[in-house]
Amino acid sequence: MLILLFVLQSFSVLAQEDDLQLNSFSHKGIERTYYIHLSTDFSEIDSLPLLMVLHGGGKGDGDDLAKHFGFNIIADRERFITVYPNGIDSRWNDGRGKTFNEKKDLGNIDDVGFLSALIDTMIANYKVNPNRVFVTGVSNGGMMTFRLGCEIASKLSAIAPVIANIPENIIYKCTPDSRLPVLIMNGTEDPLVPWEGGKVKFLWKEMGKVVSTENSVRFWVEHNKCFEDPVTELLPDIDDEDESRVKKVTYKNKDTHIEVVLYAIVGGGHNIPGGNTPDIKLIIGNKNNDINAAEVIWNFFKKSP
Repeated sequence: MLILLFVLQSFSVLAQEDDLQLNSFSHKGIERTYYIHLSTDFSEIDSLPLLMVLHGGGKGDGDDLAKHFGFNIIADRERFITVYPNGIDSRWNDGRGKTFNEKKDLGNIDDVGFLSALIDTMIANYKVNPNRVFVTGVSNGGMMTFRLGCEIASKLSAIAPVIANIPENIIYKCTPDSRLPVLIMNGTEDPLVPWEGGKVKFLWKEMGKVVSTENSVRFWVEHNKCFEDPVTELLPDIDDEDESRVKKVTYKNKDTHIEVVLYAIVGGGHNIPGGNTPDIKLIIGNKNNDINAAEVIWNFFKKSP
């Protein structure tokens, strides 16, 4: 069945830009595209981990996020494959329904199916280790990461949504088919995706609803049965001019060693901590520089059981 699937997908390399390959296959009659970064010493003999990185909603695709997040440098050092899928119209069907800035309703776009098929493609064509498949994403991509955790958990080794909470429409029907390590990284003063939950907004426009960060964390704590008392750490204030601090809260299952970790960016806004991203305080709030989000996320992934 898998062999037939890969034949029908008509895998092809479309272009090469810098250190990224732009590839495509057809999924449910739609040509879907994605960028791949192979580590500098990539070998077809090795079975390497896969990191899937999902862009936010808007004008940028996967190649844009690749420039700003910083995972490719880590991939060369740590030897894993990074893939940056592209959403339709640069957006993901994360479950919130139609939002103000969509040219059309994406509710019928099967992004879960596309991303699941992409994992299968990477395993077949690049010998990815199926037991080391990780997903992270920012904003709309972070909400899509949550949805993948709900619907294809058994294909994933860990997830790390950034500046995102679980969409209201998703959490009430979220039934992961396995336990899953989860890292969540949110700003307490995020003006777009509210820490306390409610309406996702950009300026005066509304884009669906999410639950709070507390409830997003609680869902995974309960699902993974991480009932030990959490360990809370206030990390060093390396940049005392970024008007934010990082509080790390770790929940753990003592039997499975699975963790749910919250990086609360106290005073932080809608930005990737330590990333190569614009600092637009008036629109998206404070950008924290005390941690490097890409390094933190990969360190969490590589130690996940």
